[in-house]
Amino acid sequence: MKNIPSIIAISLVLWFSLAAGDEINPSRGEALYEIRCIECHGVSVHSRQNRVAKNYEEVRSWTKRWNQTLGGLWDNADVEDVTAYLNDKYYRYPCTGLQC
Repeated sequence: MKNIPSIIAISLVLWFSLAAGDEINPSRGEALYEIRCIECHGVSVHSRQNRVAKNYEEVRSWTKRWNQTLGGLWDNADVEDVTAYLNDKYYRYPCTGLQC
């Protein structure tokens, strides 16, 4: 029964993937983040005083970096969705790029 949360999370990602178009989808990013990152990155990593990411582009850069460190399983759309989720949830930096 320990796998039920994982099954639910994977189901959500698949559902959001089917619903994903060219638009950034922070809800899908949340599901991706919870499947792959939340185990090591609790809320404390994003809410600490001395944040490493100082703007939206740096949030994206760190998301890309950790994706590569963990084997590069996410494509660009996944990285954008996770970046948007993290920014919406924790950082609130203005996004001025083309993906915004």
